[in-house]
Amino acid sequence: MHENRSVRKILLLLALAALLTAMSACLAWGGADARALLKESENRHRTRTQQYAGDLTVVNKDGKVRKKGWKSFREGYAGDARNLIRFTDPPEVKGVGFLSLSRSAGQNPDQWLYLPSMKRERRIAAQDRDASFVGTDFNYEDMEEFDHEKYKVALQGEETLNGYPCYVIAATPLEKGGKSVYEKKILYLRKDILYLLREDLYRKGEKEPTKRLILSDIQKIDGHWVARKMEMSDLRKGSRTTVLLKEIAFDRPQAVGRFTLRNLNREGGD
Repeated sequence: MHENRSVRKILLLLALAALLTAMSACLAWGGADARALLKESENRHRTRTQQYAGDLTVVNKDGKVRKKGWKSFREGYAGDARNLIRFTDPPEVKGVGFLSLSRSAGQNPDQWLYLPSMKRERRIAAQDRDASFVGTDFNYEDMEEFDHEKYKVALQGEETLNGYPCYVIAATPLEKGGKSVYEKKILYLRKDILYLLREDLYRKGEKEPTKRLILSDIQKIDGHWVARKMEMSDLRKGSRTTVLLKEIAFDRPQAVGRFTLRNLNREGGD
């Protein structure tokens, strides 16, 4: 009899703990501010390193298609990210490299583009942040990691995208966060896993989004959620760029010196 009472007591305590956990989660996200959601999203999806290989397809407003192969290496996340991209084909872009190094709040990241024809890197100046990245619908600012600390953020409501309930968050660049070509970004964060599904980008003075990034084919790989497909659409020009991730790896040690100008400039460097 005594043993049964002990078992019932343990089960009651476990049920109470589960209830408190659920209530805590509801309180955390129900009244939550956007900052807490974005911090939690970063905590959940941060990895030490990521590396990808895949295809990039650009379709212009006339339907002309151009494809490129690439590989990407990243160390850190958001405000401390270091990223190296190298194009692998076709021949006219093979060897083109891009290096982006995050800097502290108040400063835009350092970015360089390496062109094999020039045999040297070119630093991306602040006035070039809105220029097209290697003929795609991404500009150089779009190639940065999103760091919520550089934005004023506000929860605007909730919306369902493709069957997934989402938090809708407005992010307005802070002056101290560095120069931005955008006036605001609207983020759609999937509620169950706090993963970004869509980002609407508003240029300064525009009431409608000028570009839209959609992330899809989200899978859990090696314990991490990742969107295997990303599509950036230029809503004014009618063009779009689709990125497909084919080879994905997390938390692998990166080569010493990978995220350096010396490696960026090295023929065949990765």
